[in-house]
Amino acid sequence: MKKYSPLHLGFKLFFTVSVITGGMILLFSLAGHFISPGNLIPYCMSGGTIGIFFSCYYLVRRNHIKKEDVIAVSVASLIAFDAISLIVVFNFNKPILIFPSFLLIGLTTAASNWYFGTKKIMSHSKTFGVLGIFLILPAFYFIISSILKFKFGINGPFDPIEHLLGLTNGQANFNAVSPFVFGGGLLLAFIINLFAQFRLTKSTSSTPSFKIIGKGFHPLNLIVVLISCSLSSILLTYLLLENN
Repeated sequence: MKKYSPLHLGFKLFFTVSVITGGMILLFSLAGHFISPGNLIPYCMSGGTIGIFFSCYYLVRRNHIKKEDVIAVSVASLIAFDAISLIVVFNFNKPILIFPSFLLIGLTTAASNWYFGTKKIMSHSKTFGVLGIFLILPAFYFIISSILKFKFGINGPFDPIEHLLGLTNGQANFNAVSPFVFGGGLLLAFIINLFAQFRLTKSTSSTPSFKIIGKGFHPLNLIVVLISCSLSSILLTYLLLENN
């Protein structure tokens, strides 16, 4: 990897991710405008997600992000994007808030790349476990707060969600963004924590080949996998009952 000062490298990551992700969001929103006017949020979320992964892939190709750190950096950036999207979709009447909020995606990429590249505090397995916890938190909070409200009459934890649903177009915006934040978060948490249990090794034979070697589940990764599966089952059951 070419040597840059941390500030110089951080700016390159910030600029690249901000431009590519912003461009993909704009491109997908324009496509959504023609395909399904009035339902742009899923298209913007799809564009932002693709933009983050594509920009991180480009930065790896340019040797600005190490290959061993790209998954962690990409997931951290995606977590920031999901969190910012939850804020933005309920504040369309505050355009001054939208642009600065999305700049935080590029800042997260730069900060996470610096952290994962220089602060080797945790193994990759533990890193994926911690990221998995952040990914499943929104769905976990929604499910627990809903159970407390509708089964036990405890309204407090559900009040912030109730407030968002009561805003103008709140229910529609929540329904549009929640599949990405809840479903996408659970799926990604499952994938990266399952992936953390395996590694690719190159064969020493004359014929080039690779094989996957299982390393055995680490407790944190196993917990995240089981919780993500359980929460996904609950959400799917709810959707099936709601539609029947």
